[in-house]
Amino acid sequence: MQRVAPAYERVTISLPTDISKDIDKLKKELNVSKSELFKKAFMKFAREHKKQKLRKTAAMMAEEYKTNKELTVFTALDSEDFK
Repeated sequence: MQRVAPAYERVTISLPTDISKDIDKLKKELNVSKSELFKKAFMKFAREHKKQKLRKTAAMMAEEYKTNKELTVFTALDSEDFK
């Protein structure tokens, strides 16, 4: 089975000089390219953002569950045995 290389898009960004210098130091320390460094940083940021959104949504749903009687109407049946 032949693997297809992922498509890439060139992106240009502007950064303050001090951040750019820190990036150069870090890429050398980690022995990765700037592209790889930014890709890893973005992927981590995106994962954390997704987790944060899920936490917020879960908190909103929990509050809705506590206050919406239509959602809890059948909870009285939770401990009953069905035959």
